[in-house]
Amino acid sequence: MVVLTQGDEAVATDVIYLSPHLDDAALSCGGLIHRQALAGTSVLVVTIFAGSPAERALSPFAVELHARWGHPTNAVAVRTQEDHRAMRLLGAEYLHLEYLDAIYRFDGRSFLYLSREDLLGSLHPSDVELARQIAACMIEICSTQSPSIYAPLGVGDHVDHQVVREAILTLRNALPSIILYEDYPYVEMPGSLTEVLGRIGVEGWKAELQSLDEECMSARISAIAAYASQMNELFQSVEIMAGRVRDYALALSSEQGYAERYWRLSRGKKIAAGRKLT
Repeated sequence: MVVLTQGDEAVATDVIYLSPHLDDAALSCGGLIHRQALAGTSVLVVTIFAGSPAERALSPFAVELHARWGHPTNAVAVRTQEDHRAMRLLGAEYLHLEYLDAIYRFDGRSFLYLSREDLLGSLHPSDVELARQIAACMIEICSTQSPSIYAPLGVGDHVDHQVVREAILTLRNALPSIILYEDYPYVEMPGSLTEVLGRIGVEGWKAELQSLDEECMSARISAIAAYASQMNELFQSVEIMAGRVRDYALALSSEQGYAERYWRLSRGKKIAAGRKLT
């Protein structure tokens, strides 16, 4: 497995998954990633917000989250190691960018997001420029290739997921294939998927079900379990997680077995107005 860090030259890859955090790709797309890897497809998972905060005081909110994750002093390092294990289980290469998670972002005067409500709300004005930077970074990563790009739909409205979605949608005319994935576990919330699809222009998007066998589902569950620091926060336990992931994938499938659902912008269709960053 090739391990990449920011600044490396772009490598030839067939598929790129954009993961806002060190767990999102496995949570939402782990089954398909593993299926593609088994088939010989070169898969690269790019985690956008994987940077370590500077040596300064964290916000009380970040301190609280670190404590809940069980790693108050080295949370990012622990999560990075968890991601290494998860990607090995899925068979994917990985690239960790150095942008800061929303809970660490600071504009020189104050932290941008100070509560869970802030994280699931509107973008801070300074994050508009951040989306531009991420878009430019993706153009650089894809400069020697034309991979299919999988990016978060932004279900649940986590601000980091919104930033990545906005960045990639500004590139829809520059990149040949953009597919949006349903952010799990946020998509379990009733009405959350319909809400975000309506906001970005559901008439332009076509749903695609990707069937998964038991091996791929087991790989997805094992990869999610690798993020031990996040387990209590998201699911309470590995056992509860495994049951929920299986139940949701079974409910999506139109046949016997499991599925993950993705959304592709139909050719010639336009998305809702307001996608251009201002």
